[in-house]
Amino acid sequence: MKTKSSTLPSDNFRTDCFEAARKLLDNPSSILTNIMASMGDGLSIQDLNMRIVYQNKFMIDNFGSHVGDYCYNIYEKRSTVCEGCPIVEAYRTGEVTKALRVGITKDGLPFRFENIASVLRDHHNEIVAGIELCRIVEERERAYDALRDAMNKLKLTQDQLARAEKLSGIGQLSSGVSNEISNPTAYILSNLSVISRYVAGFFGYIDSMEKLVANVKQEDVLPQEIMENVQQIINSSDYHSLKGDLPEIIEESLNGLSRIKTVVSDLLLFATSNDGLRRFIDINAEIESALLLLENEISQREGRVVKNFNRLPMTFANPQQLQQMFINLILNACQTIEPGGTISIRTGFKDNNINIEIADTGEGIPESIIQNIFNPFYTAQEVGKGVGLGLSIAYRIIESHNGNIDVKSEQGEGTTFTIRLPVVLGQTPEPDAGTDPDTDTQHQD
Repeated sequence: MKTKSSTLPSDNFRTDCFEAARKLLDNPSSILTNIMASMGDGLSIQDLNMRIVYQNKFMIDNFGSHVGDYCYNIYEKRSTVCEGCPIVEAYRTGEVTKALRVGITKDGLPFRFENIASVLRDHHNEIVAGIELCRIVEERERAYDALRDAMNKLKLTQDQLARAEKLSGIGQLSSGVSNEISNPTAYILSNLSVISRYVAGFFGYIDSMEKLVANVKQEDVLPQEIMENVQQIINSSDYHSLKGDLPEIIEESLNGLSRIKTVVSDLLLFATSNDGLRRFIDINAEIESALLLLENEISQREGRVVKNFNRLPMTFANPQQLQQMFINLILNACQTIEPGGTISIRTGFKDNNINIEIADTGEGIPESIIQNIFNPFYTAQEVGKGVGLGLSIAYRIIESHNGNIDVKSEQGEGTTFTIRLPVVLGQTPEPDAGTDPDTDTQHQD
């Protein structure tokens, strides 16, 4: 069998090369000159007045030979020392200083370079000059610029998709809001019609009484006959119905109008983009607002909401963002439960954190995908039910409030999301605020 001949150089040849390289060290000044001349970066030495003392080949090729000239005049076409000059800072501190700067070549072309400046000292350890390493990074910076542009475009796209997800959520809420508004509006209109008839009857009774009183002479005592007529009016079933029903009808109508006002106000708060506005809020109240907007969605699923709310401190936060987060998480729970299923919401306060648990009795999340549920655009829903940003947006909102969220799920057992939000400039509850789960009052809707 043939073997390949070795391509390695002979031992004699390698020894000769090694000795030739070592001879360079016999003359340190020569090797230093060779190193500086062959560098792929620029090297320049300036005195304390910023006059150029030395330039290596790279600097001469790009800027021309300018020993004795002022560096700021040659390298950046200025008449005075540059602001933030790294070599001036190195002179001041005696430390290595780095900076990203823009220079002008001898052909008049601007370029970005990384400048690394340090000082040179004499045998008395006094600073007598400075050395600057000039590394051209134009291509690197262009790549950074392109990356920054791409990141900005990506952020813009994400913001646009987030708005699309929000609009999708508003679309899902619209039917519920429509019912929430149309139902009380319908009975208000019906009540107003009844009130109109009742008021007409009421004024009829008043007119009858006025006629009876008008028939009585001023000096006469009220005749028994008139008293009997008045008593007959008072005892009539119509009068009693009017007297009993009218206040109740008016109260129902006022409650309906108040509900409409709350629903519209909450929907406007949810729909309005006001990401930077923070104020002191009650987390329990924000959850109630989210539940109000989702009431029809939950009822369509024949779902049941169990609330177990502790007394919580006020916290400085963005109410619109937190309400959106609660809507996204509760809507996610609502979409997983079967008819008759339960959504449990529990709040508590511990170690300066507000804790919120949102649990459902749905089918649960498979272990193989649970790590993906907070990823943007990940969705197991059918087309038209969102773009897969609901949980991602909720996660981002919680992060922006320096909180965190955990998820636990078992197939067939349901899912629990646990949110922890630190209290910001809030008042802690009193010792008897009821943070012990065993002493909580449970509410069911």
